[in-house]
Amino acid sequence: MNTPQSAILPDHATAAIWLLADIIDKNRIQAACKHAVAACEAAQARYPNENIGLTIAFGADFWGSLKHSHEAAELKNFPSYGTGAHHAPATQHDLLIHIQSLNHDSNFSLAQDVLHAFGDSIVVRDETHGFRRHEERGLDGFVDGTENPQGDDIAAVALNEWGGSYVVLQHYQHDIPKWNAHSIAEQEEAIARHKISNEEFPKTERHPCSHIARTNLREDGVKLKIVRRSLPFGMVSGVHGLAFTAYCGRLHNIEVQLKHMFGDVEDGLTDLLLSRLTRAISGGYYYAPSVERLLDL
Repeated sequence: MNTPQSAILPDHATAAIWLLADIIDKNRIQAACKHAVAACEAAQARYPNENIGLTIAFGADFWGSLKHSHEAAELKNFPSYGTGAHHAPATQHDLLIHIQSLNHDSNFSLAQDVLHAFGDSIVVRDETHGFRRHEERGLDGFVDGTENPQGDDIAAVALNEWGGSYVVLQHYQHDIPKWNAHSIAEQEEAIARHKISNEEFPKTERHPCSHIARTNLREDGVKLKIVRRSLPFGMVSGVHGLAFTAYCGRLHNIEVQLKHMFGDVEDGLTDLLLSRLTRAISGGYYYAPSVERLLDL
């Protein structure tokens, strides 16, 4: 069987924790993964209605050293995209742990168990806590994830033939006062969607630099879909924004969207959100193997 890890397919989580770490002792990682998966299964059994999910994913340097590295032939370290103010920096690490559920307490407790499983075989470099807002809106006030696949299409988009998934995690820091200084019409223009109704603008009315125009892409008539598992994060008095998380059976789909956002394509245009709302402050690519592969690294 190729069972996908449990934080990939479930939608509408209300809370999440992302842990980024570097691996110190690779010989202990397989055993740690087994204990982490067991901890997640125990939490799921104890709280069956909380949709608790766990993904453990690896950067290219570690994954490339394993015997099954061919499963993720596209995997690479995150390159920087764009330039100047419209820049997506690379902050690549070895390990991504993504926990999500309907209860922050469950996430926190599972994260404790998972970090205990890894012990000093890793060094945690970053920890982010995300939360779901009313009506699944981001801090910009717009509904997030409207374009997500639904039903059976989630697995079809998120997973490759081995039940694995490429993952991107980026932190976007929002400037809410700057955003709020723009009129509602200007905000809607930047996204190409109505703020209250969430209705998408017709193609003929979209600004060429709007977020939808830059990311709603097709190749040979086929839409380049991804599965978003993003949530707002941060502190009211400090850094806050969006923890952009996406899964896909092809890294290509994710990368093409980022290139179009940050102007690394022939037209050189960049996403209006980068001018009016936000900036990328981190970025990493990872591969989340199936549960079976995770237990047999």
